[in-house]
Amino acid sequence: MTQYYPKAGRCRGCEKVSANCSSLDFASMPVHRRDGADVVVICTEFRQVNRADSLKEHVRRGRGA
Repeated sequence: MTQYYPKAGRCRGCEKVSANCSSLDFASMPVHRRDGADVVVICTEFRQVNRADSLKEHVRRGRGA
């Protein structure tokens, strides 16, 4: 039986890191890697922590104020 797991690195950087995501349909998510009967997927519910801070254009070199 195939087991689907989210890519752990994304979980650690997700806003929902404390949430119970076991009810998500990992079998329908894009495959990152296959390892025998295990499949690592890229979670489509991933939301980056501090995403707004990383997108501030005015702090990027050569842009904005």
